[in-house]
Amino acid sequence: MDVMAVLAIVNKVILVANTLIQAGQSAEPAITALINFAKGIKKGPITPEEIAKTDAILDALISQFNEELPD
Repeated sequence: MDVMAVLAIVNKVILVANTLIQAGQSAEPAITALINFAKGIKKGPITPEEIAKTDAILDALISQFNEELPD
C-alpha cells in the first residue's frame, strides 16, 4: 500500500471539506468519499485505481465549487 498516496487523499479530503464548510456548503460528499475510501482499505490493500477514483471525486468537488464562484 502506498502510504503517502493514502495520506495525500486524507489531506485532500480535509482541505476540500474545510473549503466547503467555510463557504457554507455541505462537506458530506467529501466525507462520503473518505468513508468509501476507508472501506476499500478495510477490504485489503488499496489499489492505484481506488486512489485515482477517490482523487477524481475530490477534483470534481473542487471544480464544482470553483464553477459556483462569481466572477
